[in-house]
Amino acid sequence: MKFAIGDDVGQLKVITASRGTDTSLKASARPRISTYFTPDRKDPVYAVCKIDKYQGEERAGLVAVVFTCGKVKLVDTSVSPVNGEEKYLLYTHTSSTILSTTATASPVVSAGVQHGILYLFRANGEVVFYRFDGELPFVKTVPLAGNIAAGAIFTEELVNGWPSAIAIGGEKRDLEVFEPTTEGDWKSVWKAKNVKQDKLGLEVPVYIRRILFLGTGGGEAEGDTAAAHPRRRRTTTVQTCSRKYRLATGTQHSHLRIYDAAFSRRPIFTTTLTKSPILSLHLHPSTKSPTSTPLTTPNTPPESSTTLSPHNWIYTDSNGHFALYNSTTRREAGIYQGSTGAVNATATFSKDIVTGVGFDRYLRVYEGSGREIVVKAYVRSKGTAVVVLDGGDEAVEVEKSRKEEEEEVWGEMDEVGGGSSEGGGEEGDFTDVLVKVRRRRPRTDKEGGGSKKRRLEV
Repeated sequence: MKFAIGDDVGQLKVITASRGTDTSLKASARPRISTYFTPDRKDPVYAVCKIDKYQGEERAGLVAVVFTCGKVKLVDTSVSPVNGEEKYLLYTHTSSTILSTTATASPVVSAGVQHGILYLFRANGEVVFYRFDGELPFVKTVPLAGNIAAGAIFTEELVNGWPSAIAIGGEKRDLEVFEPTTEGDWKSVWKAKNVKQDKLGLEVPVYIRRILFLGTGGGEAEGDTAAAHPRRRRTTTVQTCSRKYRLATGTQHSHLRIYDAAFSRRPIFTTTLTKSPILSLHLHPSTKSPTSTPLTTPNTPPESSTTLSPHNWIYTDSNGHFALYNSTTRREAGIYQGSTGAVNATATFSKDIVTGVGFDRYLRVYEGSGREIVVKAYVRSKGTAVVVLDGGDEAVEVEKSRKEEEEEVWGEMDEVGGGSSEGGGEEGDFTDVLVKVRRRRPRTDKEGGGSKKRRLEV
């Protein structure tokens, strides 16, 4: 198994470990760790993204490293770092705003890769796109007004090779969707509305930290048309956009909310996961969200609604909680145990592997529905980003204890007879041999003081 990890000192580490590796045990096999870049505590790594295509060719082992300041570096992890930076570093991009005094006030708040498009959102509203599949890397910058704390892109449909929609949110800024215009600008096409006031009549705070596009619903919607949500009996006029976007958000106040832009500006599902801010949120790979059916149960408020199809959410918070939540049952489906501190980043591979890194400086890899730890590797620094480069591996033979070895030796021995077959039976048949067994006499008293009678004093 092969993983790429970014840490809090600006380094990229590539870890190769086999199933069964546990560096907390002396008898365990040790992983192979390759470290790229010089440590720099002022510029930690925010995200590490796997790149499948470079200069028109499919290439394995390429990762894009996004730093908190907004710098992007493309690294070939198949080249050893001892060969020098000129060998493994293929591309570097430094925005002009990084060199300005506002760079420290505008760190990267979201980053990732979808359909070959690398994206990053900065706190000042600047969005930068990268494509590496052409002969030369392409860079596109989209300036948006206002401060943000999270962002996501929609790539199921592309416009001239770029995303067809952007979603942003932040502190006191609710979820908002933008689409490109023919003039090259981006316009707001849909904006969410906060949930209703609580039982005390107070406004629920808005502070979005994570955003996910869940696809679109069936059909197309027209702007400002009358639409009825399944949980609503009366038809109301709501703000809609050109597509029926479905989105999910995780907040600083640990809220998980699901939106359907075709029917309502308010969330159609909301719950509180924990008591701490959400650090990472994404769907488990086994989740399938159909587009032809409603997302939630009809005629139910968002505080008690459930998703009709199974949706499993992997999330972590700042208090070290690493769990799997099922929005169909509104309960936790399981906990990924072992972490002793905040899990800053998580990643998945196929349907069986979930991995996380964080405060305790360990890489933990979980496998299967039982969530067993199959790799536990000490990486010497706090992990801030992780991606799975290769999930295939052969199992490691763990050194057996002395007791297990003795049991295995006795199990391999053949049974040997020690008498004759005078009884007329087959050779080695001792069924006619009587064996005297000395048995312990059972107790006859009820008080447990022996079988003798008690002597009574007069």
